[in-house]
Amino acid sequence: MTKQEHLVDSAMQLFYRQGFHATGVDQLSKEGEVTKRTLYRYFPTKEALVRATLEHRDTLFMARMRAALEARPLPERPAAYVEFVLAWTQEPDFHGCAFINAAAEYPAASDEAHAVAAAHKQAIRAYLERICSEAALADPQAAARQLFLLGEGLTVAAQVAGYDEGLAETARAMAVALGPG
Repeated sequence: MTKQEHLVDSAMQLFYRQGFHATGVDQLSKEGEVTKRTLYRYFPTKEALVRATLEHRDTLFMARMRAALEARPLPERPAAYVEFVLAWTQEPDFHGCAFINAAAEYPAASDEAHAVAAAHKQAIRAYLERICSEAALADPQAAARQLFLLGEGLTVAAQVAGYDEGLAETARAMAVALGPG
């Protein structure tokens, strides 16, 4: 792992755990094991580092989601999305969605972090539409929208109040109700 990759990885963990604005450049350079000068050589602004960490997280999250869902037969993939989200929200280091957090801390649509978050959410929606189509659901677009909303709702609910088995069972039933086309 290069110094730059290590810096992005350590920054991603700090931002996810503490928040973007609450994490200072001194802490970022210390945890990234680089001087502030080196940090700024790689990333001319903190916002450039935020963008790089979000892009890296997007790559990792999308690959993980695809691997989990694509290990299942086509007809099972839409419901598997809900299981994927539920499993993720129960992980010990779960601190919500980094992209929802970024959009909250960078609320202007013109903010780079907000734009990366919006692109990530759009990528999830496009992927869900693809798996719903491949699963031969009657209305793949509508099913994908429903799955997206289930995933987002479960994520925020778990971040705010912790895992809730009642919500999990409801989400599972809703995903199964989408059924094959």
